[in-house]
Amino acid sequence: MAEKDSAAPKRKRPLGLKARSAKKANTQVSEQGAQQVNDFDDENTATVMLRGEDANEIDELEGIFDSALEALSEDQDEKAITLLRGTIHESDRLLRLSDTENTQLEPRFYFIYGSALYGLAELSPEIDDKDMYLELAQHRLEQARETMGEEPFAWRVYLGLAKVHMEIAAEADSENSACTGVQQALEYLNQTISALKKAQIGETLNSEMLAAIDLVLSLADSQRLPDSAAAKLVGWGESNARLLVETTDDAKYLLARALWLRASALIDDSDEISDKKEFSRLLTEATGLLGKTESCEGLLLLGEIEINLGNVQDDESDMEDMYKQAVATFRRAQAKGEVPEQFIQFIDDFENE
Repeated sequence: MAEKDSAAPKRKRPLGLKARSAKKANTQVSEQGAQQVNDFDDENTATVMLRGEDANEIDELEGIFDSALEALSEDQDEKAITLLRGTIHESDRLLRLSDTENTQLEPRFYFIYGSALYGLAELSPEIDDKDMYLELAQHRLEQARETMGEEPFAWRVYLGLAKVHMEIAAEADSENSACTGVQQALEYLNQTISALKKAQIGETLNSEMLAAIDLVLSLADSQRLPDSAAAKLVGWGESNARLLVETTDDAKYLLARALWLRASALIDDSDEISDKKEFSRLLTEATGLLGKTESCEGLLLLGEIEINLGNVQDDESDMEDMYKQAVATFRRAQAKGEVPEQFIQFIDDFENE
């Protein structure tokens, strides 16, 4: 199995963006009435498209946050961090203004504020008080949940809370706290799915379910949780992947991944398998799900499963056959993308015996 790197980078407190007044001094208005803020002259600034002339300050806040998500989707992490800091900076200002004027902020504000806090806690390598950011994110998202009613973005609030609780679980200092955090996260994920169904957003429902399954399996595989907490995540991922397995190859891959994680849990610290029959059964089912995969990640998982199936064969010729299949699978993966070094080494070792 591949080694997992659980080392965390050193962090320091992040800085905010420039004052809003400085941004407005560098603003242009497009023909459509949207404001283009040309503000990416140094590492602590960014360019965002604000809403039109009829937009209020919450709309503009959402514009900054959406720009951060767009930067993140384009792998522009530094720009995303800057924009998330800007979202938090502006949220702080609006909150102080609301307190001064004794006005009520809308649920959307708290959702944006909480989501930005969570995003910065996860993305920035410079934060040394991550727990504080997660607690603040939870608090702001809870404020959104308490006031949102039947808002169409309710599912996003539940999903945000699920992500925060998963990260809190991963940072927990006891097995009981980790299990509690995971259980809370899964409850919010179930509420996310219920809210999507209620809103009758079918296409979004499937894609968000797949993303949620991928999220929980990634955390379960990260070695950041006690085994009991990780098992809860794998169980949820498996049961929900089975609901979608007839609809998309992505669900087949995720189900195979969940089965692989269940099988891996049967291997102890001495590399002994506690139940070889169950181990083989799980991996054989996973192999069937991946039989027609053509994606690099699917082929890598299939090849790793084939190695492990080879390891439990009693007959040496059967073992060799499984290893040959694994080599062929990794060769196919090489044609699709990058193959981890340990699998390259396996190919070299097998072919040069």
